[in-house]
Amino acid sequence: MDKELPTDFDQFVETLTRLSNKNGLTLGRLNRQELAVMLLYISTALKSGERYSEGETTALLDQWKTQYAPMLRSDVVELRRTLIDGHYWMRESDGRGYQLDAAIAGHPLFIKLIEDRLEVRIADQLLTAARAREERKKTALQG
Repeated sequence: MDKELPTDFDQFVETLTRLSNKNGLTLGRLNRQELAVMLLYISTALKSGERYSEGETTALLDQWKTQYAPMLRSDVVELRRTLIDGHYWMRESDGRGYQLDAAIAGHPLFIKLIEDRLEVRIADQLLTAARAREERKKTALQG
């Protein structure tokens, strides 16, 4: 696999946490390692070994992005295309079916990411940060 993923899970988590604290991220502005981390993270939207239609893939990715990666400014079509071009996801030749690439599904970082339910931790961090921002705005308006 030629993706520039960290070899250490803690480094992966640190990179993902740093990225999740940003707002308005676009894939084109990430360095190669950050992009690899983000695409592996996004890949958790699909379950290993399952085939999805284009409509299912779009709906799952949109729902997943809203819940677990609102920091991304990219739309679901761009995300899906980038995941396929980067060989994180596979698309059938007729374009009707999508699935997680087998190399990704078997990658140790991906397996650990799924086992640790990291997307839930990131979502909790995002929610906490959003609440803190709202509280600061409220305080500023009152003061």
